[in-house]
Amino acid sequence: MIETSLGIRQRVGLLLIGTLFGWILTPASLGADEPKFESLFNGKDLTGWAPQPGLWRVKDGVIEGGHSDGGPVERSSFMTVNKNGKDVVFRNFHFKAEFFIQESNSGVQYRSTRYNPKGFSVGGYQYEVSGGLATGFLYHQTHRGPHVRVGEFVINEPTKKDGLVVGIVADQRWLHRQKVRVPTEWGRCDIICRGNHIAHFVNGYPTIEYIDRDEKKPDRKHRNDEGVIALQIHSADAFRVQYRKLFVKQFNDQFGDAQRVFNDRNFEGWNVPTDAADNWSARPVQRDDRGRLKGFGSLSCKGNGEQPLILTIEHGPSFVFRCQVKCDSWKPSQHAPFRDVAGWSLLEVVVRDGAARLEFNGEPRADIPAPVHTGRIALPSNIAADYRNLTLIPIEAQ
Repeated sequence: MIETSLGIRQRVGLLLIGTLFGWILTPASLGADEPKFESLFNGKDLTGWAPQPGLWRVKDGVIEGGHSDGGPVERSSFMTVNKNGKDVVFRNFHFKAEFFIQESNSGVQYRSTRYNPKGFSVGGYQYEVSGGLATGFLYHQTHRGPHVRVGEFVINEPTKKDGLVVGIVADQRWLHRQKVRVPTEWGRCDIICRGNHIAHFVNGYPTIEYIDRDEKKPDRKHRNDEGVIALQIHSADAFRVQYRKLFVKQFNDQFGDAQRVFNDRNFEGWNVPTDAADNWSARPVQRDDRGRLKGFGSLSCKGNGEQPLILTIEHGPSFVFRCQVKCDSWKPSQHAPFRDVAGWSLLEVVVRDGAARLEFNGEPRADIPAPVHTGRIALPSNIAADYRNLTLIPIEAQ
């Protein structure tokens, strides 16, 4: 092992994920090169949007949707981000907004297609916004319908309308017990799109992850890596929804197709250390007779080994590595807000040109300059922890 000037212990040629854990307890701001969030709403009027007349307005500094007279909405209507009379197209981004709704449901469309140029209808991915537990699931407007339910990690294969649930990102019952979403309060939605990987969050907690392997077509029925962002008014007898604090951060990177690097069965794709029999174990995914998910797969380490578990799957020098980690030795502190989902926390490492950026439960923890990474990803054997939903998203060379 070697000690860098930043105090990060590294193996030569490895990004040892465990050595980054020490940065989790220290909040940090990101570097100047990190893209910034841009506001999509000026708080005064609907400049920058294309609303259907009579259905959208600004009231008390927030966007309000629904008939101005409180009457029924006969058909769903979508208000797109629009500049100079043209819908704005977004590709890879992080969108966030606050919403208030108690009845019926609304949604945030993204990477969507306007299929009636003269109307207010769009089709594509949607973040469901509702007054109940459904907030945060992925609905595919005009084609697949309800597609990824709250708590699921789904992969969709080409020509398949329904995806396969391959993992769990959250326990919906736990989210309900913790009152993560309270209908009488403002909620926050986050949508992160990188290549064919999509993640939803409600009030900072993950609700779904999705990898779309369908063929790319510029329509509302297939995978689409770019498209419009729009707010929905749902058809209903009486409808009212409010939005505020709408922001988007567009990533400069181009991303390749994401892949889960643990097959949910065994150590295929990993270089197993010699002490694995006593230290590492692979928990296989469990399914019922109809193929439905009963239990998620995970990698577990007892923390009494020396040699790390090394990923052997080929990947380039720049990438996003995401996983959920459960480590009983981590404790809350006033310096590090400890937000988890029934014991699981989200760790994300972005490696670009040898430098690394670390986020823990969506909060920036470190911006670490090069040289950090020159080789393969590895998981430490001296830290007792469980890992699930290990996902690699390549960053393509520009």
